[in-house]
Amino acid sequence: MREISIKTSTSENHKRKNLMIVEMINQDGVVARAEKKFSYYVSEQSPFLDADKLKNWADVQAQTHHKKDRHVSIRKVVDPKTGMGQMIYRVIGSFYVVQNLHVFAVVFMHRIKFDMVSGNFPQGKIPSF
Repeated sequence: MREISIKTSTSENHKRKNLMIVEMINQDGVVARAEKKFSYYVSEQSPFLDADKLKNWADVQAQTHHKKDRHVSIRKVVDPKTGMGQMIYRVIGSFYVVQNLHVFAVVFMHRIKFDMVSGNFPQGKIPSF
């Protein structure tokens, strides 16, 4: 059995966009769940539409604000009592987008979480992780 659900949301002020995909698999006595979350947030926006003013603004931003490096973390846990294994992969960083002379600084977080349990579970009785 394989189930996939997708959920998207956008904040009221349109500065944050979220996407979540959850996949459940129950096959050959192994139950696996993959949860993928992607979040994007517009942290800054250029105030100018004039190309020359925009270039000056970008130069000032480059000198005063240093873009943070990406941060990656991976965590793996196995519970010997329940037999449940879990791995979480997370990336946080930022990038710039230019659209019609607008510059947007975007902060992102991607998280992928895998849960696995060995054992046969009747359909509809998959344990929550």
